[in-house]
Amino acid sequence: MAVVVRNRFYPQIALVLALFVIVGFSQSYYFRFLTGQPPMVTLVHLHAIAFTGWLVLFVLQTRFIAAHRVALHMRLGIAGLVLAAGIVVLGVATAFHTAGLPRVRPSGLAAHQFVIIPLVSILLFAVFVGLGAALRRRAAAHKRLMVLAMIAVIGPALGRLMGFFGVLPLAPLLQPLVPAAFIAWCLIHDWRRNRMVHPVFVIGGLAIVASWPLRMMIARSEWWQPVGAWIAKVGAGI
Repeated sequence: MAVVVRNRFYPQIALVLALFVIVGFSQSYYFRFLTGQPPMVTLVHLHAIAFTGWLVLFVLQTRFIAAHRVALHMRLGIAGLVLAAGIVVLGVATAFHTAGLPRVRPSGLAAHQFVIIPLVSILLFAVFVGLGAALRRRAAAHKRLMVLAMIAVIGPALGRLMGFFGVLPLAPLLQPLVPAAFIAWCLIHDWRRNRMVHPVFVIGGLAIVASWPLRMMIARSEWWQPVGAWIAKVGAGI
């Protein structure tokens, strides 16, 4: 007997988000060996491996739920929490490391200014995953929080795609707009299916979109300069 699929939306958006990230990092990581770029440092490579594992797990978990394999989903959820914790630690370490590399970003920000951008993404990811784990018994909130966690960290992949297509000058517009498009997809799904939108998508989505102009304000603020400089100093030794 064929398995009855309960809801196609979550497997679909999980796959689209995973493919978005993979395509974004295709040149700089997945097919780096074809580009002639120098080898990556071990820390960055470990971060990329861990996050790739998260992408695979994220897609599989949505498909297990759609196929009613809840017990397997819950067992793998424990491994997912361990992997997420590793991603946060490696992500912060990688952000510190890149802050120590003296280069100016296309946005005009110096490395020590720019580091706030990935750090906020990591923070949002940690918050959404943590809340998702805490509310794992409340399926409606849990699954939405995990989707938001993924949307919160598409920024680096988007940045590389903008560079590939030569639209980096549009970054201030596209960095919040693309996550907003994914969030709009979530809200439309909620409305079409339930005739209401879940507050998790509304509040979490607003937090992700609003964080982008806030990051830029912080990066250019006077009080962030010594903080960023300290992070760059620490990162230079990683």
